[in-house]
Amino acid sequence: MRSAPFTLLLSAFLFAAGCSDSGDGNGDETTGSGSATGGTGGGTTSASSGATSGSGGDATSASSGATSGSGGDATSASSGATSGSGGATSASSGAGGEGAGGSDGAGGGASARVPAASASTLREAGEKANPPILIGAAISGGGLGNNDYKRVAAAEHSYVTAENEMKWDSLEPSAGNFSWGSADNIVNWARQNNMKVKGHTLVWHNQLPGWMSSMTGKDNVTAAMRRHITQVMGHFKDRVDTWDVVNEAVQTDSDTGVGNPRMRPSVFLNQIGENYIDLAFQIAREQDPKAKLYYNDYSIDARNAKVDFVYNMVKGMVDRGVPIDGVGFQMHIGPPNNEATGADVAANLKRFTDLGLEVLISEMDINRCGGVVTAEEQLAYYHDIVEACFKLPKCTGITFWGINDGRSWLNSWSGALCNGQSSQSLLFNDQYGKKETYNRVMNALLGK
Repeated sequence: MRSAPFTLLLSAFLFAAGCSDSGDGNGDETTGSGSATGGTGGGTTSASSGATSGSGGDATSASSGATSGSGGDATSASSGATSGSGGATSASSGAGGEGAGGSDGAGGGASARVPAASASTLREAGEKANPPILIGAAISGGGLGNNDYKRVAAAEHSYVTAENEMKWDSLEPSAGNFSWGSADNIVNWARQNNMKVKGHTLVWHNQLPGWMSSMTGKDNVTAAMRRHITQVMGHFKDRVDTWDVVNEAVQTDSDTGVGNPRMRPSVFLNQIGENYIDLAFQIAREQDPKAKLYYNDYSIDARNAKVDFVYNMVKGMVDRGVPIDGVGFQMHIGPPNNEATGADVAANLKRFTDLGLEVLISEMDINRCGGVVTAEEQLAYYHDIVEACFKLPKCTGITFWGINDGRSWLNSWSGALCNGQSSQSLLFNDQYGKKETYNRVMNALLGK
């Protein structure tokens, strides 16, 4: 049941005035074929009770009994905040800034992002902003077989995340044997179109091959995790400079981020312990000292127990000197996840940048199925959430989880309540025409 608008605004105001440090989390983001430990359908949220295999597509996971890691640290955050695609660079130090103080990325940077005077594409609006902001999309290998898909993806976006092709079961289907072809195709296509790439994801409880999810013994699991991170980052070094190191390590009783936040059971947590998160980030930093290393999760955008839990977890990493550079807010709005106002999102993004970290919106879509989110609410959410990120210079990018409605993972995932119907969740229709959601996003990027 959604709160009345006044209640939402009041809670957001109180939250921004002083956020608590305790919290909750239950989460997951993508599921798929292979013997993953999470959800059934594909896509990017989480499924309820932890199933042990995932049949569907890409971004969903199991809430209980699944396994995932989280991690990070806050030592990095180079000068200012954000890097843009076509030649965009970080904002240099300066007055203002959202961070915890200091002369470079941790506390300096521009006090506000200045929008472009005009733009004909989302990509252009992001590249002409000062500082620039990356505008991304999840790209599938199958989509690259469609000329309209490729045309729109390249024209409108400067940033790419592989939808499924860089997950563990795709890259290392058998122990020590790596399959690079599908992921290489996406990365090479992105580079040919002057697009940056974020690697997704190195350590996650879901979409693991059976040999990995059933492994026992701390030393065995640690060695397998080290080999995977080292080999994958080494293969893509100089082509991929940002990584979701740990994904969805926290779960709650509800996918909305409410109830009993805790670390998510996984082969990594069960065999290594909670320090697997720190260890994953340390291995990633050893492999690539220059890469940006992120923790990524869902339903941490609204005011709830999960975001408080994740905040405390990440703050602990920062305090311990774990090499984390930022936090990805998936931003799957609507069933089965939470709804978040722009004010809630702005307050949550700000509290993490105050730790000296970058933030980004990593997997945004807004699901209309089940009649939970109305058409007008969807338009308002798209504008206000994008605006919240855009106004914060240390929010470095906004990635939408797909290109057009017909290819959304939500359509076929049972948790999304779509039952095979269109989720109407993205910016382009099935003919790749711009929807009103596109216009609202463009307005937010242009300061309107």
